Amino acid sequence: MAASSFCPLLVLGIWWRGLTDVGAAAGIVAGGGAALAAVTVTVLKPPLHGWAAVLVGQPAAWTVPLAFAVMVAGSLATRRRIPPGVAQTMLRLHAPDALRL
Repeated sequence: MAASSFCPLLVLGIWWRGLTDVGAAAGIVAGGGAALAAVTVTVLKPPLHGWAAVLVGQPAAWTVPLAFAVMVAGSLATRRRIPPGVAQTMLRLHAPDALRL
């Protein structure tokens, strides 16, 4: 569940200046919720077979991309919420120290 919710948040939060709070929250809920649903099905249902067993048994294979997609879509839909100065902050975080930004 942690990979399905926090991995996309960390990657996009560090490397994409377009991530918004709404997109991040929506992705955490979508990825974590889907992983929780898969775990619940694994625990409560009888053994599954075929693709259903694979998808429920290894949910990160599809819940992590789902969380990424929801974060990107949610952030693009709410791009007006990006605070001013994010580009400068990201530059300072990622530029070499020798540049003294």
